Amino acid sequence: MRSLLQRTVRATAVAAAAALAAAGLAACGTGPNSGAIEAGGPLAIGISVPALDTPFFSVLIDSAAQAAEQSGGQVVQTTNANRNSGQQVTDIRNLITAGANTIMAGVVDRDAIKPALDYAASRGVPVVIVDDKPAGGTAYAVVKADNYAMGASAAEQMGARLPDGGKVLDITGDLSTSNGRDRSAGFTDTIAAKFPNIQVIEQPANWSGPRAGSVMQTVLSENPDLAGVYLASDTLYLDPVTAALNGRGRLVPTGQSGHVTLVAIDGGKSAMEAVRTGLMDVAISQPVPEYSQTSVKYLQQGHDGAQLAAGPTAHDSVVVEQDGFLIDQLPAPIVTKDNASDPNLWGNK
Repeated sequence: MRSLLQRTVRATAVAAAAALAAAGLAACGTGPNSGAIEAGGPLAIGISVPALDTPFFSVLIDSAAQAAEQSGGQVVQTTNANRNSGQQVTDIRNLITAGANTIMAGVVDRDAIKPALDYAASRGVPVVIVDDKPAGGTAYAVVKADNYAMGASAAEQMGARLPDGGKVLDITGDLSTSNGRDRSAGFTDTIAAKFPNIQVIEQPANWSGPRAGSVMQTVLSENPDLAGVYLASDTLYLDPVTAALNGRGRLVPTGQSGHVTLVAIDGGKSAMEAVRTGLMDVAISQPVPEYSQTSVKYLQQGHDGAQLAAGPTAHDSVVVEQDGFLIDQLPAPIVTKDNASDPNLWGNK
């Protein structure tokens, strides 16, 4: 009788230990892309954006709120760092204190965000980064477009519209950022390889609209025969650049004498209108609603303790591993006059 009781107690203890171990495995992620993930409860997302000086992040927030609600969760709070990297670190800590069990964030500074990511990992809060890759830290996933591919696509569109070649101004983003470098390299590499009769004049604007306008004025005055302009960001550069073109009498629709071929990345509201009216030829649109939908999906997975793996996805993209991060590179649609009114494009939201 005593032996039977001992065996029963021992079996119960082993079963309990196994259950606890299984629970621990379900609750905790391993590897470079996940911290200790606490499972259970509805999804409560905190959103940290670098700034609200572009509609990009407003649409991102709205789309995330809709996706969260559809998944049975909610966005508990949104913060705006006003492009202050220290403020963003504080914001993310405050979002977690306010009850966020997952974080979606754009990045003010790729290096400076690391302490915030480390803190989130220490609290078991999965983070999905949107539109840029951090330099270090822990994140469940990074969701972004392939910026090099977007630059290459812009070059293809530019080259197709300038069969006789000519001078093209490349107004770059901040080349100290990965997005700025990739958008420029994708464009210049493709032009050099496929369109050798196009001469690229590269000028940085560091994501500053006023600086882009100043660059446009200077280059136009020195190159009255300018044939095209490539903008690394239409949401930041288009308005000041078109103002400069207009001041020189060069803001004319496609097909008319003096038209400057204009191709840009982002696909904001002004770009959609400019494409529809023929003042702009092509926009390579960032898939902003898809950024949010995919991010919320990954936040739910991270919250549930599931692991993300590299490889093709069910939403027509590929997850790649780079510098310890798993990056889902979403396709970016090409927008011309034929599809510029598509309501699914974020610039038409």
